[in-house]
Amino acid sequence: MRHAHEHGARQERRFDPARAAMLDDPARFGYLPPADALALLDPPDDAATIVDFGAGTGAYAIEIARALPHARVVAYDNQPEMLALLEAKPQFAQLRNIETALPGALAALRGGVTRVFALNVLHELSLDDLAQVKALLRSEGMLLVVDWYAEAERPVGPPRDHTYTRDEAKARLALAGFAVTEAQRFPYHYALRCTAGEAAA
Repeated sequence: MRHAHEHGARQERRFDPARAAMLDDPARFGYLPPADALALLDPPDDAATIVDFGAGTGAYAIEIARALPHARVVAYDNQPEMLALLEAKPQFAQLRNIETALPGALAALRGGVTRVFALNVLHELSLDDLAQVKALLRSEGMLLVVDWYAEAERPVGPPRDHTYTRDEAKARLALAGFAVTEAQRFPYHYALRCTAGEAAA
């Protein structure tokens, strides 16, 4: 298995916007239903601020915003091309509670975010990126990581050696200062709830 530098990402090359249509494949909702992701996010109130960190074309951010009309949903991505595709969707225009954000907008969100949803991006995040995520959260906030099993045979997703096993993911998140609890298993994904703390639940 290829190992990244401790502070770097396991897969340093970010998802290619030219392949963005894959992110809107309806089959994704079959093996990772948005309702299940939302249940794991479990926002504490209707006025929650939720950041989809690495939102891509926003397939899940849109579903979260639709299900939580009083929440503020921020679709964050570091690739403007991805957010342009999200903003072009008719569903985006119909929803009043979703917005997009590029890296320069993160400072204004620091310490004010109820939930961060990180889907299929842990293997692309450096420890500096994870520190940014941690800084976004309120003291009682939670990061939900849902990412590909490295150990699973699967017909979709990045190569297995570009992703983490569950134990590697837990160790990575602990190194970034999170207390980690395993939440759920999906056919091709694991889900981890992460809070700022010293000991895993």
